[in-house]
Amino acid sequence: MIGILDIGAMIYCIANKISYSSSFNIFAVIVGVLLIRGSVKTARVIRWLSVFFVITFIGMMLLLLIITPLQLLVTQIKLNPVGMLNYYAFSLILIGILIWVYMQLSTLNSLAKLEQAGYQNGKPKSALYAAICLIILGSLMFEILFNSESADKAKAFAKEQLGSNYKYHISSLIISGNNGSAVVTAYNSNEIRNIQVKW
Repeated sequence: MIGILDIGAMIYCIANKISYSSSFNIFAVIVGVLLIRGSVKTARVIRWLSVFFVITFIGMMLLLLIITPLQLLVTQIKLNPVGMLNYYAFSLILIGILIWVYMQLSTLNSLAKLEQAGYQNGKPKSALYAAICLIILGSLMFEILFNSESADKAKAFAKEQLGSNYKYHISSLIISGNNGSAVVTAYNSNEIRNIQVKW
């Protein structure tokens, strides 16, 4: 049902030329069909993935808030409050759906079917550990890349273009040997600009 609704939303957005990033669509429909047919293996995998993605999404949302400078965050809210609200509302709805999926696949009946099929029916702790490891790895990568010499170089190039009326934050960074490219977010209390730099 979720996948069908998502496909409907995608078709509506395409027909009305609205930007749309789909998260469920065909994949969710296929999974739904397999679950309706009673695929215990699918239920086991989706139960594991739901825990993994809930923890990962929450961790990445918090990480994004931590690494985003406070003034940039305030300016984002000031300039686009509806967009920011939609982003966090969509994220919370997605997390809520994943929690609901986990709860549905963790009923006594569902757990009994897992056990009958020879699978463990305890809480998928490995999904929790995998998500935590991914979040830690992501944190380390952000710390290393965004505080590197290449990040300083990217900010310097952006500052050459826009001057000292802005503060600069690395939004993305790609390094290949001595070459690199980055998207640098230049911001102040009234404006946000994204600058692509290469070297």
